[in-house]
Amino acid sequence: MIEELKSKMKPVMDMAEINKKTAEKLISLQSQYVNDFISSSLNQMKTLSELKDPKAAVEAQVKYLKELEAKITDVAQQEISALSEAKSQLTVLVEKSLKEVADADYVAEMQKLMKSFGK
Repeated sequence: MIEELKSKMKPVMDMAEINKKTAEKLISLQSQYVNDFISSSLNQMKTLSELKDPKAAVEAQVKYLKELEAKITDVAQQEISALSEAKSQLTVLVEKSLKEVADADYVAEMQKLMKSFGK
């Protein structure tokens, strides 16, 4: 009975694993981005403090902001990719589970399950 229950719960466990891996990927991306952002911000402050020419400071700031925008875009694309991959995996899993339920004799399975609880 335990093995049968494990078998029935496998799709749920697979979904949880997909969600866990996706969350880990997103957290990792965000962590890397925050670390990079702090580091690059500190470097930019140092660079700006060393510049004496206002025009050079503006140019340095514009360059920094363009690089920051590129990094933000890259992280966002990676996050969207991770979420899309998870969505695809979950869709396949749900479709497979629904097909298995449709193929199974549901009433007989429920009767069998109810009898096993009565033991």
